[in-house]
Amino acid sequence: MLKVLESVLEKTKEKGGEVQLLSFHAGQKERRRLKRELRCADKNLVEAAKNYVRWAYQIEARRLKRQIKELKKKEKINSKGIGFLPKGVQKRIEELQRQLETVNEKLANL
Repeated sequence: MLKVLESVLEKTKEKGGEVQLLSFHAGQKERRRLKRELRCADKNLVEAAKNYVRWAYQIEARRLKRQIKELKKKEKINSKGIGFLPKGVQKRIEELQRQLETVNEKLANL
């Protein structure tokens, strides 16, 4: 659903014309969210798609932040009082932070 609405936004930026959504298949949560966004945008599909994509990116950013926070809780302290993360956890945190940066960039570009 997210990919479809992203493509709707891209096509409206390229062509500048109107876009129609004839039908869609998605989970119940996504369908309800899209219908809610359409009502809020007065049935303007482009504005509804923009709001939906923003919502999806915010959820993704929250999920990544939550994962980073949980991984940081795994920090251990050695006998000298120096904190360290177990093997591979630091690499995973850096990877998640890069993903979070890309999601934040996409949010800023909307």
